Amino acid sequence: MTFTNAPTHLISHDYASKYTVLPIRLCGSHLMVAMEDPGDYDIIADLQDISGYYIVPVIADAFEIRRQLDMLYGEEAVDNIASQWLVERRLKERTQVTDSALLEQLSSAPAVRLIDSLIESGVISRASDIHIEPFESYLKTRYRVDGELVPFRTVNLGLLPSIISRLKIMGDMDITEKRIPQDGHFSLRVLGTRVEFRVSTMPTRLGEKAALRLLYGDGARLKKEDLGFFEEDLAVLTKLFHMPHGAIIMTGPTGSGKSTTLTCFLEEFNNEKLNIVTAEDPVENPIPGVNHISVDPQAGLGFANALRHILRQDPDIIMIGEMRDSETAKIAIQAAITGHVVLSTLHTNDAPGVIERVIDMGVEPFLVAAAINGIIAQRLARRICTACKKPAKLTASDAKILGIDKETTVYAGVGCEECNFKGDTGRIAVYEYILIDDKLRSRITSEPAKLAAKLRKKEGLKRNIARNVALGRISVAEGVRLVGGGEKDGE
Repeated sequence: MTFTNAPTHLISHDYASKYTVLPIRLCGSHLMVAMEDPGDYDIIADLQDISGYYIVPVIADAFEIRRQLDMLYGEEAVDNIASQWLVERRLKERTQVTDSALLEQLSSAPAVRLIDSLIESGVISRASDIHIEPFESYLKTRYRVDGELVPFRTVNLGLLPSIISRLKIMGDMDITEKRIPQDGHFSLRVLGTRVEFRVSTMPTRLGEKAALRLLYGDGARLKKEDLGFFEEDLAVLTKLFHMPHGAIIMTGPTGSGKSTTLTCFLEEFNNEKLNIVTAEDPVENPIPGVNHISVDPQAGLGFANALRHILRQDPDIIMIGEMRDSETAKIAIQAAITGHVVLSTLHTNDAPGVIERVIDMGVEPFLVAAAINGIIAQRLARRICTACKKPAKLTASDAKILGIDKETTVYAGVGCEECNFKGDTGRIAVYEYILIDDKLRSRITSEPAKLAAKLRKKEGLKRNIARNVALGRISVAEGVRLVGGGEKDGE
């Protein structure tokens, strides 16, 4: 829930954040406060002195308290940080301090706290990306949540150099280079969750822009049953993944959940009898008992080179983060033919496109036919919030786009506290898959282009999207967006 009328003015953000407490409601002379430990009488006494009210403690989950703190105090906290930066800048300009290390610490401290605030709020919101963007007179911060960019806060533009320098230090990047884009990475444990961060900086007309990709580790593990596959399809795909050898290729745009789906199925194989090795850029969801390799092309360890060395390690199952080039594709296909299970991702618009793409990468059609057992194309769809789900209007034009009867009862979320008034909460997979049987293998060898065109006419992905709309799992607007190939999925 969200406590929109919480008396936050009675307890400062610094104190509430430090001791994980949240003022909930003021009732006469009594102040109700959510606490992780309502038996901590020292904090209760402090709160009573600070607020001037009699404290009524209520037990609450620490993560939920911090989530509510972010929502209620977020703007105040960022404004305080920006204000403190202005004070420190003036102090720096007026003082005669000559210690450069002290000056650096003085100027960067607010940036450090602002970055910490952005990261913590991003994790609480389950953001996949954080954007820090300079504009003419201010600095904008935005999160990508469930595929949508959501504005967070705007702060003083003068903070930008310190923020960028701090992020470059965290990402092991060159803080003196401002003329070219840079990439880096770091990891943190935030609110009990291990998070990997990919950092990218890019020069713009108004200064450097930064983008952070958040990759959640432990605490964010999904099971295959949670992905959104229909029960009968999940049974078919589970059987596919348990074939003794051959390749399974996932396809879809960036941020469509390809690696997450492969990892969910991969976990089922994880036992002492199998040697499982992955090559990823970077390792996103490490699984205990699985050998993960983080490729580093700059150090000479690309996907192709990593794959060669993996094959010398007696692997049973190999997962390749992405087939990016001809060499990687050829080695992967060869590995699938020679008795290994190979899982990989590839960027194409649909499942039939994988056949064409792998052949275009220089792999002979007969090898493609022999190696690939199945292809899965996936997108991520915003799921309707079940708490505020209501029947919605279906226009004739939308029904035609989706290929469903115009009398179909459809639904949409109207917005509530549970979904932060968005109307949707979380995402599910929409998908199509192709099982490669003997008949298809023959056609891949003889006429791959014609086969791909024929498979494409079945519109498997569109039919799956339409089914999700008709069942009330996703809205009409979301279905039309996905069928029409609208905005990027995000992650």
